[in-house]
Amino acid sequence: MDFKRPRNLFIDTYKMANLQHGTPESPISFIYDEIEKYDQGYIDWHWHPEMEFMAVTDNPIEVFVGDRSVVLKKNEGMWINTGRLHMIKCGEGVSSSLVETIVLSPEFIAHRSSSIYQNYISSWINDKNLSFVTFYDSIDWNRDIVSKIRDVFHKCAVDNSVNELAVRNMISEIWLIMTEHRKEIPGQSVSRKTMDSQNRIRVMLSFIKENYGNHISLEDIANSAHVSRSECIRCFKKNLDETPVRYLTDFRIESAANMLRITEKPVNEIAAKCGFDDMSYFSKIFKNKKGVSPSQYRKEQIGV
Repeated sequence: MDFKRPRNLFIDTYKMANLQHGTPESPISFIYDEIEKYDQGYIDWHWHPEMEFMAVTDNPIEVFVGDRSVVLKKNEGMWINTGRLHMIKCGEGVSSSLVETIVLSPEFIAHRSSSIYQNYISSWINDKNLSFVTFYDSIDWNRDIVSKIRDVFHKCAVDNSVNELAVRNMISEIWLIMTEHRKEIPGQSVSRKTMDSQNRIRVMLSFIKENYGNHISLEDIANSAHVSRSECIRCFKKNLDETPVRYLTDFRIESAANMLRITEKPVNEIAAKCGFDDMSYFSKIFKNKKGVSPSQYRKEQIGV
C-alpha cells in the first residue's frame, strides 16, 4: 500500500499516463489531494488503468470526466472507471479544496480469473457508458459509501492501523453496496465519435509523455494516433481545450520543474532533457509559466 501527498501529477508518473499502482507490489494507493497546491492550481487532465474513489472533505470541487462535469460538496464523492480522462478543480469561488483519493487496480478486489471478478467487476469496467458514479449526501447508500471511503482512507493513510487483507475487505464492502444499487445508477451515454476522440487523445498524450525530450512536431503527434493534423488539433481542443503544441510545451515545463525540484542536475542539462535546445527560450517560457527563472524556482523549492 502506498500513501502520497503530491504537489504535481508528474512526480508519480500520474499525468496522462500509466500509474504503477496496479501491481502486486503496490496494488492500491491513498492520495491526500490538496487541490490548490498542485503546480497548476488544480489536478490536470490525466488517466490511468486503475479505478478511483474520492471523497470531498471540505470545500466543493468540480470534477471533469470526458465531456461531462460534476460539482461535489463536502461529504460527497465519486467513483471513476478505469481509463477515463479526468480533471479536478476547486469549486467556483473556492480557493482550496481537500479530497481523499483511493486509486486501485480492479484486481485488488478479486483476481481477473475468479468468478467474483467475472460476475461483479468485469461488467462495470467494460461498460462504455459508465465513466463514473457520483455519491451524493442526500442519498442514504451514497452517504454510506462516502463514509466507508473516508474510513478506509484514515485507517490506512492516517492511522496505519489495518493490514492489506482488512483493506481489501473494506473496499469489497464499498463495491458490494455499489453492485446492490447498480440499477439505480444512470449511465452516461457516450457516442462512438466521442469514444474515438478520447481513445485518440490517450494515444497522443502517451506519445508526448514518452517523447517530449525529443524533437517532435504536430505531425508526429498526429501520426501516433493515425489521424490528420487537423483532427489532432480538434481532439485536443475538444478533450483538453488547448492545442497540441501548447500542451507539449506545458508538459515540458512541468517536467523541467519536477527535475529542478528533485534532482541536482544543471539547468541546461534539464532543459535539453525536456526538449529545449535554446536556453534563453527555455528560461523565457519557464518564467512565463512559473513567474520566476528556473534557477530561482529551484532555490524556492529547496526544503519545500
